[in-house]
Amino acid sequence: MARIEGQKGPNDGGFALLAVLGFILLFAMVLAPFAASSRLKALTVGHEYNQARLGNTAQAINDYIAWRIGADPRWRGGVDGARLLESGCVINGISVRIAIVPHARLINLNTAEEPLLAAGFKGVGLAGIEAEDTARRVMRFRSPGTGDSGEGGIDAGPKHAPFEDISELHDLMALRGFALTDLGRVFSVQEGRAVLTRSQEAGSASMFYTIETVLFHADEWAGSAEIFSAATRSGASRKVASIGVGPKPPVPKNMGSCASVLNDDVSRLLNEVLA
Repeated sequence: MARIEGQKGPNDGGFALLAVLGFILLFAMVLAPFAASSRLKALTVGHEYNQARLGNTAQAINDYIAWRIGADPRWRGGVDGARLLESGCVINGISVRIAIVPHARLINLNTAEEPLLAAGFKGVGLAGIEAEDTARRVMRFRSPGTGDSGEGGIDAGPKHAPFEDISELHDLMALRGFALTDLGRVFSVQEGRAVLTRSQEAGSASMFYTIETVLFHADEWAGSAEIFSAATRSGASRKVASIGVGPKPPVPKNMGSCASVLNDDVSRLLNEVLA
């Protein structure tokens, strides 16, 4: 899997300071409700607190990465060039799995032609005929219309309108066995490819990114997967949608450094927070 290696430059020192300050601010915002809760002391020794700690740390990491995509154009270019950046590392005994998916390289559920949809469904694991049938159902699902075709495979009949959220793929019976995070690595409702040609894979920077972080501690785990719009001159990065993480994803096998994603200073800060 492609990795983005950290690169040093004359402005890296200043950016590192901004990165740490930004992460501290994001982390404080996420954990503030726990600091204000009178139940915190009781939860510190139990399963509920550990789940909350892991889940909120995952959310804070997602927020930091979304901020960095907008703040560091060179790093964002590396993410776009890698298509899918996935890292696994260990921070203070806690395994961390981070994946970033630029949507410009995905398949757009609302504009993709039928052969491209079928190829995408084959890619997630459907057999040839089932993939082609599901592609046809998606075309009907998103196409304007007023009547119900009466065909099976879709609850309550075809929608006859564009997809608004990746979760709507679970309205098709053939896809209910697939985790939304897996479907979200192939399909997008925000942007993406429309035709089945290799040349379409080379394009400009993505405007939307799925960021997924999962933390594993002993037998417990928690994660956060969210779609963010990239920061622009007219506004900061913002969360567009959340995606359920489940069932339990695999623990990363190749553990390395998360510094290429999180920055050395942020990694050290996390090491202290997760102590």
